[in-house]
Amino acid sequence: MRTINIGTVSSPAANTLLYNFLHHIGGDTLETNEGAAALRSFNKYARIARERMRWPEATMIKQIVPDIRVRAVNVTAGGSGYTSAPTVTIAAPTSGTQATGTATLNGDGEVNGIAVTNEGSGYTSVPAVTFAGGAGSGAEATAVIVAYIDYGSTVGDTGTVGELLRVTECDPLTNTSNVQEVPFKVMHEAGSDYGVALLINRTSTSPVWATYRFAEDIYVETGSESGNQNPAMPYVWSEYVVQGAYADWLRASEQHRAAQLADAQAEQTLLLEIDKLERQGQQFQHTQYQSHHINAPHN
Repeated sequence: MRTINIGTVSSPAANTLLYNFLHHIGGDTLETNEGAAALRSFNKYARIARERMRWPEATMIKQIVPDIRVRAVNVTAGGSGYTSAPTVTIAAPTSGTQATGTATLNGDGEVNGIAVTNEGSGYTSVPAVTFAGGAGSGAEATAVIVAYIDYGSTVGDTGTVGELLRVTECDPLTNTSNVQEVPFKVMHEAGSDYGVALLINRTSTSPVWATYRFAEDIYVETGSESGNQNPAMPYVWSEYVVQGAYADWLRASEQHRAAQLADAQAEQTLLLEIDKLERQGQQFQHTQYQSHHINAPHN
């Protein structure tokens, strides 16, 4: 993938984004605050660009093994004689995190529900549910498991899902007909930067094919990067990003009419790149129509 360096604020070298930005504003040097503002704009417009199209520079299609968790526990028999909520034990997976739950009682001393307090992870089959204590007996329950795709949480990592676009049973690139879609629901997950997707009505651990935008990069000055920060940007977005940053600079200078013109030029630049990707590169996105009788992709 062809890239272009961000450059440095103090001394932007030729053929870097900061040098091109400096050329747009007609300056000789960049003040520190101007450079910081330009970097913020670069990141802003790069994010907008990557979300406009399934760019090869930002999109992956690969197999992912779902994580099976306990979504719910359904009470099948309430038992009798309970004076306090019994302790619920959801069997642990062979390898992973054990799910936990809390029972509730009705006024007749019966278990009438179980709240899952931790879905656990790493299950391969439905775990057994048992009760202990509470001075009663006879309560029974069945766990409900479901598959998840965990997005991950590493910025700039191609293995971290930034936005899930499609899930299929087979590789959509090698099976161009009868590709079975896997429905999913994107959900928040505490402790994760990017969340998870629940694969609706799926309990299998078999791999699925995920099409997704990987976690966006954080672009910084060349030479100052650390961790997963990136000192270079995909070349295909470079003119759009610089033109957008120039529009922001004009707005900050209260040159609003000129900023509108710069925005329009930036948009035209991006549309040209999208046109090359779609029509000239034959990178079409398929639209899938579903009815009672058909389930087929169309161009």
